[in-house]
Amino acid sequence: MQSAIRTLTVVAVLVGGGAACQTTPTLKGSGVETTSIGDLATVNPVDVAVLPVEVAPGVVEAPLAMIRASSARALVRRKYSPLGMDVVDEKIAMATPQGSQGGGVQEASYAPGALGEDALLEVTVERWDMPDWAALRSIDAALTARLIDPRDPTGPVLWEARLDRQFRFSLEGGTASSTNRDLRRACDDILRTLISTLPGRTLELEFEEERTAN
Repeated sequence: MQSAIRTLTVVAVLVGGGAACQTTPTLKGSGVETTSIGDLATVNPVDVAVLPVEVAPGVVEAPLAMIRASSARALVRRKYSPLGMDVVDEKIAMATPQGSQGGGVQEASYAPGALGEDALLEVTVERWDMPDWAALRSIDAALTARLIDPRDPTGPVLWEARLDRQFRFSLEGGTASSTNRDLRRACDDILRTLISTLPGRTLELEFEEERTAN
């Protein structure tokens, strides 16, 4: 479906801006392993709801908002259309139990299909260590990404991949700063690598779908 709330244009602009980043990654360790490809061709998703990033116990340094935004930008590179994350978050907030003050934390979750999306993207950070970020621009990360069919959220995933790798970045000109901009660019590289094995859509296919629908 062609959702009215997609943010393809906005995110595409962000991707274009990220193309001029000044960080150059050097990759060490194992690469990306595609662990599952389900009925992706039949479902043929376009609009994707990017869910809040999940973390494994003990993960404390991961910049979750940056990772989530980078996931959306990586989807655009594969010709998918992520929905506005603010709209997804609003749906999650609506599911938050009311009157829970003083009763501990009660988590809310996104109801699959609530926005009419074709698929859900779920990213889990298993490890995110960056003790040498200031000096060596090093991030040791393990992440898993899953594309889920909202019509069958507990069934087989449409696609799943895992990344376990150390990234080492260097800045052009040899400068060393630890700004959020540098970290954001690093997240873009890491999530682009993770999602690189997701089969990309072709614009020709999307144009044909629109022509047939009309």
